[in-house]
Amino acid sequence: MPLPNAILFPRVLLPLHIFEPRYRQLVADCLAEQRMFAVALLRRGWETEGANPAPYPIASVGVVRTSIVRPDGSSDLILEGLARVRIGEYVQRDPYLVGGMEALKSAEDTAKTPRAPLLQVVKQFAHARARMGAKLPPPVLAAFRSVKSPGYLSDLVSYTLLDDYHEKQLMLETLDIHERLDRLVALLHKKVRQFELWKTLQGNLPNDHVGHN
Repeated sequence: MPLPNAILFPRVLLPLHIFEPRYRQLVADCLAEQRMFAVALLRRGWETEGANPAPYPIASVGVVRTSIVRPDGSSDLILEGLARVRIGEYVQRDPYLVGGMEALKSAEDTAKTPRAPLLQVVKQFAHARARMGAKLPPPVLAAFRSVKSPGYLSDLVSYTLLDDYHEKQLMLETLDIHERLDRLVALLHKKVRQFELWKTLQGNLPNDHVGHN
């Protein structure tokens, strides 16, 4: 399922609203078999590629955990990510894309991969965002702290805190856990600086009066 504004990470839950006829068929076919399909981000400029624009080849495959069909035929899904995959040659394009997939390994040694730098910048990010009037819910921060696996933590933080889908795609494509953590820490530091700059430009006005500055 190629989408312009959704990324699936392993072990992360992705809600989806399915309304297009071709994707209703995709979901029906998946539910009749193993309940699994892949979600892939569309490349930049996909709007000019016609009916079946090409997504990035690195995606995640997920399993449908919940499916609620609405009276109009649309449905609401909860898709749980299972693994990163590389999508190969497409063997079907109508009514929806079907292609071969290769599972991608992302090995990690929890004992040798510290979480502390990422948790520290997440704390700074949360503080900077709160100053902008967009406080993260305490359960979100508690959930981050409870995750012991650095790989899972990086995926959960990427999914939750990154707002640029192509930055999320970069995190999905980075298989080396040390490289992924370094990149994610750098991205979050950049966003903290952006929050701080915006707050400086805002001056002493409250967040809800910033348009008067």
